Amino acid sequence: MKKIYTKLLCFAVASSFVACDDFLSEYSQDMVIAKTVTHLDEVLLGSVYVPSYGVTAPDGQSVCGFLNILDDDINTAKGTVGSHKIPQHPHDILFNNFGYFAWQQEVGYNLDGSSKLDDDITWNDMYKRINYVNVILDEIVDMPHTTDEDLAAYYRVQGEAHFLRAQFYLILANLYGKPYDADASKNLCVPLKLTPYVEHDNDKETQFQRATVKEIYDQIVDDLTKSVEYLTLSPQNANNRLHRASAEAANLLLSRVYLYMQEWALAETTAEEVIKSKNFSLAGLNLLGDEVNFLTQSNPEIIFSQGSNNFPQSATEGNAPLSAYTNTYCVSSDLANIYDQEKDRRFTCFFGITPELYYGYVIGQADSLGLHNKYDSPINSKSHISDVFTLRVSEAYLNKMEACAMLGHTEEANDLLNKLRNQRIDDYTNESYTVEELVSQIRDERRKELCFEGHRWFDLRRYSVNELYPYSKRIVHVYNVANDKGYHQKTQTYVLEEHDQAYTFAIPQNVLNFDKVPMETNPRPKRVSLESLQEEEVEDKE
Repeated sequence: MKKIYTKLLCFAVASSFVACDDFLSEYSQDMVIAKTVTHLDEVLLGSVYVPSYGVTAPDGQSVCGFLNILDDDINTAKGTVGSHKIPQHPHDILFNNFGYFAWQQEVGYNLDGSSKLDDDITWNDMYKRINYVNVILDEIVDMPHTTDEDLAAYYRVQGEAHFLRAQFYLILANLYGKPYDADASKNLCVPLKLTPYVEHDNDKETQFQRATVKEIYDQIVDDLTKSVEYLTLSPQNANNRLHRASAEAANLLLSRVYLYMQEWALAETTAEEVIKSKNFSLAGLNLLGDEVNFLTQSNPEIIFSQGSNNFPQSATEGNAPLSAYTNTYCVSSDLANIYDQEKDRRFTCFFGITPELYYGYVIGQADSLGLHNKYDSPINSKSHISDVFTLRVSEAYLNKMEACAMLGHTEEANDLLNKLRNQRIDDYTNESYTVEELVSQIRDERRKELCFEGHRWFDLRRYSVNELYPYSKRIVHVYNVANDKGYHQKTQTYVLEEHDQAYTFAIPQNVLNFDKVPMETNPRPKRVSLESLQEEEVEDKE
């Protein structure tokens, strides 16, 4: 048997498009040799699952840390605030995330172009973890599994590995590939790597080719189908369910994938499998009170979570007085206005008090102001619930009701929508919508329920190619610029148009630079502020 850690170390580096020649020729003689499924389980836990770091600011330097600052649910305060200082400095949250927030051609650059963050952190991290999975699945077939205990672990480790590879590929596909549509077999996505060995040919000018969107999705479906099978044969221990994959987690992710593929009947049946589970249930109104954090480890809705929570700290710059800051993120008024702000408990539970100073609504973090957060993730503590990788039961209801609506099963879709709303809204009266109204209501409900959980950007992408009810929108982000002394100087406005090419990221530059002949990238336009365009128009007229 080959030394598992030698293979993993070498393969992880190669997968990040970095040379691995030294590892190919020799390895340390005291490396641990994987001899049992338990050893592979330890590799899975230590090198494949995304760890829960402390609460961090959203940026390109943490895995998917930028995902919740791309869409129409987020904005910043708009306009001048007198003498209040804006904490604008080289390490400022918004300053360094400018490229993501303003949908720039090169997302790593800050506002003035004085520094550039690597734009390949998420790409490299995902592929590194995928490659560990590839090795684990290759090695595990040789592991002994004759006892009942070993056999259970043999199935469970495979189930978790297939789930994780699917989740990582789904994220990559929705960042770097077009949404799944009729041209999925033609449109390029990301490289598909399933082999456990290093693939590097010095004679090749391009080492890696991009697979099609369909090829990636077919692999994701295959992985999740196998994951459900294995994790049904060997169910997850109840004590491990929150941070390790289960059959319910695999089915829920599979129902989401089928939604993205517009395979409505399959989305409905897989979501129903999750809803039927006795291990998880919708949270009641008591978990949406003014003094209650919603997404905690004790929430009965949460099926699975891995990774850190990137977003909450940046929403209010920690515990500083909110009135002193205008360039931190806040909830857009576009999102806030679709809630019933008096009766929908999510509004006050998720977002808290609304200072008039702000362009939108502030996501609560400062306890001194009576603000509360959707997440239970205090500053400088370990995060238990991720803002990107979390799966919960309410999504199963939303997935199924959307699939039912698309299939014309309006009665069942209305029933599911009313059931969810009764667990969220005080004194709610059941509604009955026609199919077109129903689709719109379900999309709004999904937005309200799953905001800042890594869904909205991907949902907007797939809505734009929906065959029955296509939808795309213009998004506006405002950005406050400070002078050298840290005071407000001007406000810049950036626009993402309908069906904009920036809904798909360009392949990271470091990846393109790896080959003599770079793989094909995605077109992504240059973007300037509306104010700059207006200034150019004035100059042209003069």
